[in-house]
Amino acid sequence: MTKTPIIVIGAGGHSKVASEIISSSSWEIIAYIDEGSTSATFLGKPVFKTLALTQSSHPTVRHAFVAIGDNVARSRWSSILLENDYTIPHFTHPSASVSPSAELSQGVLVCAMAVVGPSAKVGDGTIVNCGAIVDHDSTVGRFTHLSQGVVIAGGAQVGSNSLVGPGSIIEKLAVVPGNTALPSATVVETARK
Repeated sequence: MTKTPIIVIGAGGHSKVASEIISSSSWEIIAYIDEGSTSATFLGKPVFKTLALTQSSHPTVRHAFVAIGDNVARSRWSSILLENDYTIPHFTHPSASVSPSAELSQGVLVCAMAVVGPSAKVGDGTIVNCGAIVDHDSTVGRFTHLSQGVVIAGGAQVGSNSLVGPGSIIEKLAVVPGNTALPSATVVETARK
């Protein structure tokens, strides 16, 4: 089976996680881009400093994925890729469970043992990290990071550009505004009437 070539942005810890998920599917990583890398290779593949250098070496590759943990950097690189006519797929670990009625936008990464329930929506470039749960009818905005073990209960909402720390719980129908950083083990309760 021929695998589809893809370029990965980022050559750090989060990229290791994303690379394993990408490589377990029908995709082949051919290069990495990392502006701050001091190494010529990462996970056995070449590392380029800029998109222009990568394009000159791999001009026919039109798919890329942003594997950077920082929400702002992930958003910036996604914009750059789209401006340069790249397609940004979403990826799901084989052990994760994603409902057929869930909506995963471009650039989403669903990590090992995570769950995305029925009618849930996950926005562009969002990370659903290991063991996180996005339950039925909930919504997660763009370029948000749901850390390990986060629970987003049914119908809850998490805004764009947010960070939800490990083990946090967003109760049923609760709302977390955009641009919010919640520390580990935070509980956001449903608004009481």
